[in-house]
Order: sequence, then C-alpha cells, then structure tokens
Amino acid sequence: MVITIGVRETIKNFNELQTKLNLTQTEKDNFFPEWNEELPEITEGEQVAITRIKQRYDYHRSSSLLLEGTINLIVVYPLLEVAGFLDPPFRIKSPESVELIIEDRDQTIIRGLIDVLVVKDSLWVLVIESKRTSIPVASALPQILAYMMANSESQQSIYGMVTNGDSFIFIKLNQDGKSEYDLSREFSLLPRKHELSMVLRILKNLGTNS
Repeated sequence: MVITIGVRETIKNFNELQTKLNLTQTEKDNFFPEWNEELPEITEGEQVAITRIKQRYDYHRSSSLLLEGTINLIVVYPLLEVAGFLDPPFRIKSPESVELIIEDRDQTIIRGLIDVLVVKDSLWVLVIESKRTSIPVASALPQILAYMMANSESQQSIYGMVTNGDSFIFIKLNQDGKSEYDLSREFSLLPRKHELSMVLRILKNLGTNS
C-alpha cells in the first residue's frame, strides 16, 4: 500500500502511522463519544430520504460495483444534503483525489482513489474508489489518517467519514498535544436492514460538534 500525502512519508499500515507520524490509537474510552452517545433522532422526512437513498443504491449496486462518481451521486451528496451540510454555515471545499495502492493477499495490486471533500475545516468526507474491485474501508484507514493529519491546518479535533459505498467508518483525530485517533465500528448499507439511519444520526452529531 502506497500513498503520497505531501509530507513525503509513505504510510503502509498502522505501525507506520506510529513510527513515522507519531500517531497512535487512543486508549481512552471517552475519546470519541460523538459516534455513539446522545445522537440526535431523525425526522420522518429524513427517514423518507434515507429510504430513497437505499432504494437507489440497491438498484445501481445490483448490476455492478459502484465507482466513485456514482457513489457520490446516489449516496454521499444526498446524505450530506439530508444532514444539512450543503447549506450555511457548512461549505464543501473542492475535492482532490489521492492515489491509493493496495497489495492484497494474492499479491495483486489494486489501485484506487481517495476523493476528499472537506465540510468546514474540521469535518472530512472521504470516498474510496476502485476501478477493479471494491477496496474495504478498513484497509484504507492508515493512508486516510495520514492524509488528514498532514492537512489538518492546526485543527485540534478533526472528524471524518470514510465510505466505499457499501460501508462507512467514522474517525476522530486529535492533535491537542499528543496525536491520537479512534474509530467507530463499521456501518453497512448492504443488508435489507441497513444502518444508514445511524450514519445520518452520527453525521448530524458531528456537524454540531465540528
């Protein structure tokens, strides 16, 4: 796995996050309560919108893996709109793509892109694209954390949502003194009883805290 992040480090795994960037996963139980405590409820209108997103996703996902453009069009942007992130005071900065290269167990090179959207300065949305196969969200986390850390612009706490269209993981990065991060569990859009409502609730909560 190789990614160029602008600080000239090559981050291949979580160990290299610690050795090269001095970034470690926290041991504090209360470090990232924003993803699972006191989450706002969703309205009836928001639930209708989520159902529509799921229906569109199922329709397009049934015939093929979804590329980044389609993921953005039918999942990410509609979700950001429902969460209220397309309106003031939020502002989405122009995305930039970062190449992601992963070597799987069969020593096959899988190339993908991280499409970075910044909502305000402390809330990031990162979309993983692969032209050959679906890249698991968890496998890209070291590179994404390195990229967020390199481009944090001195923000103390930064939140991120990472998705490949099929699943979602939330991130909190804190550089107030010691550089630490923590992750949410993975949420899936694939099953009939999907978890998109939880994703929306967490997004709304992060929007309040960012």
